[in-house]
Amino acid sequence: MNTKSLIISQDLCGVGQVSMGVALPLAAGLGLTPYVLPTALLSSHTGGLGANTYLDLSSEMPGILTHWQQLQLQPDGIYLGYLGQNAALQWQRWLPKFSAPLVLIDPVMADDGKLYKGFDAAYVEVLQQLAYRATVLTPNVTEAQLLLDEPLVALTEPSAVMALAKRLHAQFHNAVLITGVPFHKQIAVVGVDASGATLALAQPKEPGHYFGTGDLFAAALATGLLKGQRLRQAAATAMVAARLAIKATLTADADPKYGLNLAGVIPALGKQLP
Repeated sequence: MNTKSLIISQDLCGVGQVSMGVALPLAAGLGLTPYVLPTALLSSHTGGLGANTYLDLSSEMPGILTHWQQLQLQPDGIYLGYLGQNAALQWQRWLPKFSAPLVLIDPVMADDGKLYKGFDAAYVEVLQQLAYRATVLTPNVTEAQLLLDEPLVALTEPSAVMALAKRLHAQFHNAVLITGVPFHKQIAVVGVDASGATLALAQPKEPGHYFGTGDLFAAALATGLLKGQRLRQAAATAMVAARLAIKATLTADADPKYGLNLAGVIPALGKQLP
């Protein structure tokens, strides 16, 4: 079986096991061929590590993507994570030029009822346009509401989150997994596959907050799908990946501000994937 290839495009942080720092080792360690396109270089991630530096790399993207097309690269998948305004505009222009069977978009822009710093309504509009190109969307509840231009309200009932996922599926005509849904002492993923069939998966919620969990989930999901898993199975694999990384971080008594400990995650997932 030929090795599957995956474009990974998101920010790269010098300090903090998040974003590209999670996705690249996971995809490569599980046997994919990654094509890496960083959207920005940060001295550290933006959660609790002080005033980080930020270098926008979006001006390099057209040259890189032009070269890739000259190389006649035909990736099996594209995974877009945290982009930033300029990089999102670049992908709005370039995504139609690719015909990858899998386009997974994690529309990282908001949480807990508010946009992240530096994002505005114009950014939401660009991600809405990108969402039409996705085969799989992985927003949290707030991001899902923004994509639909709905009021930003807390949803505590799984039935309400499922209804939100169905509206996203109807709007963008793709598979949807709404992530990070709190349910009693569990954390759930609720969604709809490409055919409209619903799915809901949950696992125990570990104490604390861990940066990079969503990045790890999306990267593991993309990897599972490219390795032949169906959406439900790939989502279950991605949830296992997140839980293993959190447990490893807790066991190592590591400061969660620095992101996830991936020790043991890749070997464990390797046993579950084809």
